[in-house]
Formats: sequence, structure tokens, C-alpha cells
Amino acid sequence: MNLHVSLEWFLNPDHLPLIAGIELGWFRDAGLELELLVPDDHYDGLAATVSGDIAFACNEPLHMIDAHRPGLKALGCFFETDGGILLQRAAGERLLAGGTVRLASPVAGGVTDTIAREILARWCAQRGAAFSPEQVQIEGAGFEHLANLRAGFDGAWLCFANFEGVEARLEGMDTHFITSTEVGLHNFSALELFTSERFLTEHADVVATVTRLIGQGAQLCRDDPTQAAALWYRYSGTEPSALMDAILADTCPRLVCPVERDAERWRGMWEQFHTLGLSAVDAEGYAALYR
Repeated sequence: MNLHVSLEWFLNPDHLPLIAGIELGWFRDAGLELELLVPDDHYDGLAATVSGDIAFACNEPLHMIDAHRPGLKALGCFFETDGGILLQRAAGERLLAGGTVRLASPVAGGVTDTIAREILARWCAQRGAAFSPEQVQIEGAGFEHLANLRAGFDGAWLCFANFEGVEARLEGMDTHFITSTEVGLHNFSALELFTSERFLTEHADVVATVTRLIGQGAQLCRDDPTQAAALWYRYSGTEPSALMDAILADTCPRLVCPVERDAERWRGMWEQFHTLGLSAVDAEGYAALYR
């Protein structure tokens, strides 16, 4: 069976649990041909999965609650990191003094903008500074976070510690990495695997095999980061670099195995954002993702 998995954005080491199974022939041995797709838009994979055009998608768990997507089923998490806003230090000082800042975001608008402002409001409050949502301008600018900072943005939203955090540190950029957890918000910087209700019903055995092999891939990468790096460079067709070596080393311990359907993993996220009025999904809608 030929299967497509839509990524949430461009191919990167967060996808190593899938890459391992492809490169080592585990999926082929199970009678499956798994192909990874890079979407044009961040949400394309979720829509294509629900519609039945593809079998699987991976994306951040935040998108389980920022919009109601009937028919979407969550299958388990295979990667989790720290995430939040990468803010130029000078811009942070300006924000604390009552000035404005300009953030780049891959998915500007709606709930995600509100969450970014909530993070900055809490960060300012922790430092005894007043905050107004009007102090933060958020613009859609894609996922090239470090390039956006170099181009003049004050900060980038939806950054991952194992990727942009590592890159900013190695480049010596003078930034704050403001994570959701440090300001008291539930973490949502992770990748969950999704399928559709129909595919899960009709191909439960395939879903079980795919989730098992992804978990097996995560375990291999955690146990043997050297092999994981070799698999990454071979699959991606890229040349080794000090930056990517550092990203790979930081990523492998963050991979999650086994991959299991676990409604409790993100329930705290849903409950907190629901209480804050930041969830578009009610209790029944959240529960339905795991039934």
C-alpha cells in the first residue's frame, strides 16, 4: 500500500522517526511505501487528511484546538521540544519600556496571534512591566525564523528550541528565547501524528503498523544518534555541517517512543486554553480526536 504523510512544513530532523523507517526499509518490509510530502501551507496536510486525499499528517498539537476539524483523529506524539518566541534582546527591552515590537509568524492571524501576545504579556508581567496587545505587531512571514530576524523583524513566533534555539546560540545572536512553559502556559511545541476517522476505521491494522514503526524509529534515533545523523544526511541529500550536527544532537533525545494514542498528553493544554478562551474546540471536540 502506498501511503502519503504530509509534514507540517519543510523536512527537518524532527521527522527522523519517519525517516528511519523509510531508510531502513521497515515500512517496505511491512508492505507499505511511505512518502513524505512538504505542504504549500502549514494547514494543508490536516485538510488533506480529513478529506481522505492522503492517509496521514503530522503537525503541532496546538492545531487540535485552534480550529474544529471534524473527522481528524490523533494517533500519538513522536517529538516534543520547548518552544515559543525568539526575541531580539534590544526589542525585549523596548517592549518592557512600553514600546512596540514586530514578530514574524508562519501562521499569522487568529488564535495563534493571541497566544503569542499572551506569552509576551506574561513575560512582561514577570518583570513588573505593563503590557498592551497593541504593542505587538504580528506578520505572516513563513518558517525561516532566523532569516526573518536577520531581515529586521524583532522576533519570531513558533520557534523550536532544538532548531532555531540551537541556530541562534551557535550564531551568537543576542536574543531571548521565551518558552511557553516559562510563562506558565502548557507546552505545545511537538509533533502529533494524525489520520482521518475513515482511514482509521477502514485500515486500523495499517495505522497500528505505521505508529509502531514510527515509535521504533524514534527509539533507534534516541539510542544511536550517530546512526540517526547518517540516516538524516542520506535521506535529505545534504552535506554534514556543524549547525546540523548540533541540531541533530539536540533533537534525538527529544523524540518520543512508543507512539501511543493518549488523550491525557494534551488535555492540560486544551483545559488551559479553553479556560483562557483560546480554544475553538469544546470538551466533546477534544475527546473526539482520540475516539
